[in-house]
Amino acid sequence: MKAEQRNEAFRQLLDEARIVAIAAEQLKHTLYCRAEDLPLIEAVLQNPEPKFRCELIAPLDNLIWDRKLINELFGFDYTWEIYTPAIKRKFGYYVLPLLYGESLIGRAEVIAERKTRTLFVKNIWYENGIESTKQLRTALNNCLQNFALFNGCETISTESVD
Repeated sequence: MKAEQRNEAFRQLLDEARIVAIAAEQLKHTLYCRAEDLPLIEAVLQNPEPKFRCELIAPLDNLIWDRKLINELFGFDYTWEIYTPAIKRKFGYYVLPLLYGESLIGRAEVIAERKTRTLFVKNIWYENGIESTKQLRTALNNCLQNFALFNGCETISTESVD
């Protein structure tokens, strides 16, 4: 959609109360969410102790569609390098962002080898200033175990994959 069409669509959705305009502290422009999701946002804002869990985010997840917005909100510069020539890749072929609590803290390259039912963790890159605390390592381990289970893998290995 061109900007004018997009703005008209937002106006219409606002008029129909299907979306709600929200503001983020560090952003100058307005964001929108579905009206039925507003209670979820309010619940998160009322919870003084966020649960620090770790999740791998798929490269096409709508959370990171707008790379410029993600950079503004989280200071996280992400490029899905699957179409980048190998020699020009900064990280790897299929690298996934790591969400920890409310921050994008790094990225991981993991490969599910279904024949051997093994999840290979090729590499993990943390953003500058991120410390690998015991709490983070525990959350990351749980994340990798869940990811392995989701992919039908019985073991997790840090040995190289070829």
